[in-house]
Amino acid sequence: MVAAGLLLLSLLPLALGRPSSESASMVVRSPQKPIPAGFGHRLQTTQPAILKFVLALKPGNTSGLIQSLLDVSDPASSKYGQHLSKAEVDQLVAPPAESVQTVTNWLKNNGIEAETYSSAGDLLRIQIPPEQANTLFNANFSTYVHEKTNTTMVRTLSYSLPADVSEHLAFVYPTDQFIPPPTRKAEVRIVERLPAKKRSGSKRADIPAQCAQAISPACLQAIYNIPATPATNPGNSLGVSGFDNEVANPDDLKDFLSKARPDITNGTFAVQSIDGGTDNGQGTTEASLDIQYTVGVATNVPVTFISVGENTNDGALDGFLDIITTLTKQDNPPLVLTTSFGFDETPFSEQAPELAETLCNAYAQLGARGTSILFASGDGGVSGSQADDSCDGSAFIPTFPATCPYLTAVGSTQGINPETAAEFSAGGFSNIFARPDYQSDAVDSYLQTLGNTNQGLFNTTGRGYPDVSTQGVQFVIETAGQLQGVDGTSASSPTFASVVALLNDQLLNAGQSPLGFLNPLLYSKGVAALNDITSGSNPGCGTQGFPAAAGWDAVTGLGTPDFQKLLSVVSGGASATQNSTATSGAAQAPAGQNSTDTAGAGQAQGGAAGGQAAKGKKGKASGKASKTAKRAF
Repeated sequence: MVAAGLLLLSLLPLALGRPSSESASMVVRSPQKPIPAGFGHRLQTTQPAILKFVLALKPGNTSGLIQSLLDVSDPASSKYGQHLSKAEVDQLVAPPAESVQTVTNWLKNNGIEAETYSSAGDLLRIQIPPEQANTLFNANFSTYVHEKTNTTMVRTLSYSLPADVSEHLAFVYPTDQFIPPPTRKAEVRIVERLPAKKRSGSKRADIPAQCAQAISPACLQAIYNIPATPATNPGNSLGVSGFDNEVANPDDLKDFLSKARPDITNGTFAVQSIDGGTDNGQGTTEASLDIQYTVGVATNVPVTFISVGENTNDGALDGFLDIITTLTKQDNPPLVLTTSFGFDETPFSEQAPELAETLCNAYAQLGARGTSILFASGDGGVSGSQADDSCDGSAFIPTFPATCPYLTAVGSTQGINPETAAEFSAGGFSNIFARPDYQSDAVDSYLQTLGNTNQGLFNTTGRGYPDVSTQGVQFVIETAGQLQGVDGTSASSPTFASVVALLNDQLLNAGQSPLGFLNPLLYSKGVAALNDITSGSNPGCGTQGFPAAAGWDAVTGLGTPDFQKLLSVVSGGASATQNSTATSGAAQAPAGQNSTDTAGAGQAQGGAAGGQAAKGKKGKASGKASKTAKRAF
């Protein structure tokens, strides 16, 4: 138990030794604090020979990055669609030369050579023995265990930095941040067959009856007016994030398409490896879902499965920072990236908001270059990434990265006539990020409709999510040769991502820019092209959660897509000219490449997410960190 661990910690010598006495000029960055709930101290455990740390330098021109992102993403802006080049983004993000020099000199004086970890040089990475880490950071690194999963991690309860170095560093990770390890809980059922094929010329009102019981690519085409005609632009691309040793088996895909999309003759995908990730072996649920509903809906768009392995460089972030730093270093990152994994936001808001802000700003970097980033909102309603009753009677639990204001969060719906909110669809308001201007009117209107409902249980000034939604119940997939039915926002994010990829194909063929960051468009001109969902709610924490309502709501966002209407909107709003230095519409694609781990090049901008850090309520319930982890939704 935690209390016993604390008692032993006070009575027994620490296994890693005391820091050196050369700490007179040290500034305490994290004062001694209790072990977070859900964790205990573990003694007599073999320590890793080497510890890895990410050092985040304080940001360069973060406000300039965010403003540039909004300028190229807002259809009302004269710069709409003129995405930045990699070099232009790197120049905005790069930390001051003085900061780089001060930090690297300090490390060199201690016999440590830093590696650049990010494209802009805003993040540094070092690898040192535990004894040297104790001395360098005036810390006591010890082994702790996350009791629910019996997972160990090396952390310190406090650390310090030299005064002249401290002013240049936003954070060092992992030090005192106890982010729980990943867990996974998929909801699957065995099914016997796929719904009927879509009829030629089908409209939303002409949907196969079987789609009310199970969803296939044909159902999605009918419900959302998605064309079956193949995409043709060679510069198009769609990336699918994979974690936790998930496997997308090509044979499963081939057999699935033979049943669900026999008209697709070249239904394949490429694999990109990060942190030693592979795609070998029997297919697994999450990867099968993501690949079968991107390849199966975004017809002929080059799809890449980006497999993040266990040899991570970002600690308990479990490859989230690794994948985004890898993609920002590429000249041609995917034009669309969908991710069906995430965390509860509470441990970040309570312990390390700067980590969330840094990751969020990395998504902004890709968005400024023309990549549309989509995340599943989570499957716990208002109780977080997964349903959990530990928050009953206390504050709602947002999910992250869905709460990042520089990406598009996707919730879930179910049913056909009418289409309603799925109860598990996570939604609410961030405790880290303030509400962005692009959604201010929509969220204000919803809060007025909400009145006193759930008063005191959420941050009324936080970024609202999700932004949009699609079907998310009873998606039929094939795994290890067997058909299964799967529920979750894991199904919704790849569906909406496929719609975006097909819209991009039309734009690229017309000589226009890809869509990039979607939200400013969706909350303005895009509203008219979405199906408003007005019934259902997302229960949790002992409440009925948030109700769906006319306009934006914290269950389904702005609603579900109508491809033909969206095409009309984006064709009229996209810039016909493209910044010649932008890489967004260039011959694309990690597709076709089977690259190895490239995560490691940069320095650090730390955490100010463009002034987005909300000062509202932090999660009220103590001990929420014990349930938060990266999950497949």
